[in-house]
Amino acid sequence: MSLALNKPKLDNLAEEIWKSAERLRGKFKAYEYQNVILPIIVIRRLECVLIQWREEKTVEVRANRPTLTDKELARLVKGLETNTAPFSNRTDWTLRRVYEEDHTLLEENFRAYIGGFSKNVDDIIEHFNYRATIGQMAKHNRLAPILNQYKEMALGPDQLSPLEMGYIYEELLRRFS
Repeated sequence: MSLALNKPKLDNLAEEIWKSAERLRGKFKAYEYQNVILPIIVIRRLECVLIQWREEKTVEVRANRPTLTDKELARLVKGLETNTAPFSNRTDWTLRRVYEEDHTLLEENFRAYIGGFSKNVDDIIEHFNYRATIGQMAKHNRLAPILNQYKEMALGPDQLSPLEMGYIYEELLRRFS
């Protein structure tokens, strides 16, 4: 495996993520930008991991049990996620679904999504104090634009290696300082 970085690709992604800071300008202080942006990156990365895990597990289960209905298959995969995956989310929400649902329930649905993660992820979210930040984003009408920006961002391990993700994270920390 090569450890070479595609620096232009990573710089473009860092620049795209940095646009979040521009969306926060005027409603958040500059030192608060990282409180919004870094946790949503982590959440999206974890979501990408879960989506990939679910897809792989669905194919595996379907191959072994082809007579299952789609509903039974989804329920079985969700159970496997909860009991065997390194982390899980007991809800059916994704950032995309939260964003595309009724915007009057955006904060409530996003909180439900965040609250659905397993304890190990919840500890990370708690460490960021992100629940308080969600309230600030909603109060300042910044929750929808941020969710819209990240709902499909390619941050999964199949798109960015851990080394590349580390580069992005460090680049953002540099910009925050």
